[in-house]
Amino acid sequence: MLETLTFVLLIGLLLLALAWPVAVLAVLALAALSWWRHGRRPAWAPPAVAAATALAAYGYGLSTTTFGAWTDPDDRCGLARPDLYAYGHRGPESGALSMWPLGDTTCGPDLVPGFVNPLIAGSVTVAVAATVALVARRRRAALAGERG
Repeated sequence: MLETLTFVLLIGLLLLALAWPVAVLAVLALAALSWWRHGRRPAWAPPAVAAATALAAYGYGLSTTTFGAWTDPDDRCGLARPDLYAYGHRGPESGALSMWPLGDTTCGPDLVPGFVNPLIAGSVTVAVAATVALVARRRRAALAGERG
């Protein structure tokens, strides 16, 4: 069971690394369609767009790492960044791949751009705050409807 769950998670992360723009485009398309049909911004749009931005940023950051490169260790750097590393370049022995905060020092300097982790953290914070505000607003409206 655990092996199956690990495999599904691995496939999901690989698909996210390959198709990270799809998350934002899908949420933006749904929000635009809802806005067009109802004539107002849907209440779920701000938290959904913030969450999709975090997902897309994580996918972009993941695509810049050597994650999923099941080759010889000395070929990973050439696959991840062919503009910087020649095939056969072996990174430092102390290099590591971290899934959170996202980082990859297997080839020496970190391969993940510096804006990725703060963008993910900020987007998640905005998504949580917008969700809390949405729930509080709906709860307040429900309580006002019961009283009045």
